Amino acid sequence: MSSTTLQKATDIGRVDGPLQGYHREWYVVRPGPDFPGKGRLKVGEPREDVLWYDRRCFASEDLLLVELAKRDVPRIPPVHRLAPDGPLIHGFIEGTPLNLLHPRGHRVPLVHLGQIMAVFRKLAAIRPWGFPAPRLCKEKDRPEDGNSEGFLRTLLRFTHEKSFLPHADEFGGLFRQLGLTKDVLRRGTRLDSEAGRLTRRPFCLLHGDLHRANFIVGESLQLWTIDWELAMLGDPLYDLATHLHLMEYPADQEPAVVEAWRAAVSAELPEAVAGLETDLPRYRAYKRIQSVYTDVVRHVRMLQSLPPSERRTEQLGASAKAVHQALWRARHDLRLTEVPTPAEVEYAYGPFSAVLRGSPA
Repeated sequence: MSSTTLQKATDIGRVDGPLQGYHREWYVVRPGPDFPGKGRLKVGEPREDVLWYDRRCFASEDLLLVELAKRDVPRIPPVHRLAPDGPLIHGFIEGTPLNLLHPRGHRVPLVHLGQIMAVFRKLAAIRPWGFPAPRLCKEKDRPEDGNSEGFLRTLLRFTHEKSFLPHADEFGGLFRQLGLTKDVLRRGTRLDSEAGRLTRRPFCLLHGDLHRANFIVGESLQLWTIDWELAMLGDPLYDLATHLHLMEYPADQEPAVVEAWRAAVSAELPEAVAGLETDLPRYRAYKRIQSVYTDVVRHVRMLQSLPPSERRTEQLGASAKAVHQALWRARHDLRLTEVPTPAEVEYAYGPFSAVLRGSPA
């Protein structure tokens, strides 16, 4: 395999291998003698034609990490410039992803939970004004500080315009077979009306993607936070809702996580926890709906990327189960009278997988 990214990695040192990454092509590199004392590095470039399912705020994760280091955000990837005019290179965090030690649905040990909350507390101290990292989002997509209503409506508009409309012609039949309509995310709908009831909260920096695979357990059980590609400035309660949605804490641990978040964030930004009980369910409803629309498209692309083979057949079954689960979790938010079974989802995906098995039972 060859690419410009791989060539850059090879120029720095010995390439240990590629890393799985959705937004970037990554390689782990052991730098040569020209770059001593850096440890292993991550060399990466953005992937072309990648589908963005989440709103992106900052132009460069590298420059964002530089700013976060200045603000003492704990245990984030270091960023190096190996030559005066060279590109920024990430340090590779040695350790084990949290999801491999404690998969979704399993309890997160208190030692790690405390460190996660320390990240939330530090982020709450980083307010929108004067934050110099260059941004991508347009002025119309930057609600003023405290405008939680505008923030959620911006998210709804992004999902409608980026996850639904671009695929409506190609996948319209699939959406309809799964019970999805074009009206769920538009103005005047139930979730849009719920946005109008949100409490005003001061904005701060959000990670936007705090799930188990983005936490690395290093030496002495130190927890590192990676993958800041989806960071943004906005309502801190959205970061909690996203975290809970992605982490899938067991039911008997989640209330303690919410209370730990309340204590951590209020220590830096007391007004940020206003309306927690009423507004957290609203953001979580959005995350469930967003997951359905993005999962439907993501699994089509996943199937289309595989050659017709037994592997694609296996993926079709796995995709059907995953999409069924997303639909089931969002059934009340989507007002679904019936949730398609995994067999029905698999049949709907048949034309996109070239593994059509006949009508579901």
